[in-house]
Amino acid sequence: MVPEKACSQPEILVAIDHIEQENFILANAARMVYFAGFHKNEIENIKIGNAFRYNTILSRIEPFLPKSRKAYTTMPIILDIWPKRILRKHIRWLEREGYTIDDEAPLFPDPKSKISYSAKNLYRHFKEYFQDINFDDLRKLGIEREQRRLIAKYGNTQKFDDELSKYSRHSRSKTTQQFIEGEVQKAGKRKKEDLPWEIIVKMIEYLPNLAEAEKIVAAQAVKDKINTEIKEKDVKRSLDALLNVYMQ
Repeated sequence: MVPEKACSQPEILVAIDHIEQENFILANAARMVYFAGFHKNEIENIKIGNAFRYNTILSRIEPFLPKSRKAYTTMPIILDIWPKRILRKHIRWLEREGYTIDDEAPLFPDPKSKISYSAKNLYRHFKEYFQDINFDDLRKLGIEREQRRLIAKYGNTQKFDDELSKYSRHSRSKTTQQFIEGEVQKAGKRKKEDLPWEIIVKMIEYLPNLAEAEKIVAAQAVKDKINTEIKEKDVKRSLDALLNVYMQ
C-alpha cells in the first residue's frame, strides 16, 4: 500500500516493490504508467502482441485503441531500456505462472480471472493498494521524472520539448506543462476558466451593487475592457447593450 504523500521517485518505487509481493501484475502495470506514460484504458486493453513480437520487447508500441480526439490514441508509446526490462520480466513471469502469452492474450490480466482486467476491477485493485494516488497522479509523477531526466540531458531546448511530448503523448508541450502543474483534470479536461466575455458579463452584473460614483468609474472600466479585449463585433454589440441596460 502506498504511504500517504508518497511523491518522490524512491517512495513510489519502494511502494510498488511492496505491492509486487501481493499483486505482481498490478505492480508492473503501475510501473508502466510511471515509466512509460500508459493510460488506464491502455492498461486495460493492451495485448501481449502489441508489445512483444518475435520473442522481443518492441521499442515502439503502435496505437491500438480506437482513435479519438485524445492525442495519445494516435501516438505510439516509446519504450526505453527500463520499461522494456520490466515487460520482459513480466512476460516471463506470466508464462511461468501458467498465463496465456499468445498475441491476443492480455498483457495485464486480472490475477483472479486470468482474463483482461475489467475497468471496475482495475480501479478497485488500484485504489486498494495506492489509496489516494490515482492513475493520473502516477502519470504526472512519471512525466515529472522524465522531464527532469530530459532537462539534464538536453537543457531547455527544442529537443527537450520534442522528447517530452513523445513521452507524454500530448498534442502540445503546453498541455504537458499544464498537466504537471495540475491545470488539467482527469480525462484531460481542463479546469473551467471564464472566457473574456463571461468575465465582462460578471462585471456588468455586479454594477448595481456599487454606489453611483463607483458605478460610473466601474462602467467605464467595463467599456474599456469591451473595446480592448472583445474582437467579435456581434459580441461587442451585445455587451454594450447589456451594459446600457444595467447602467439605466
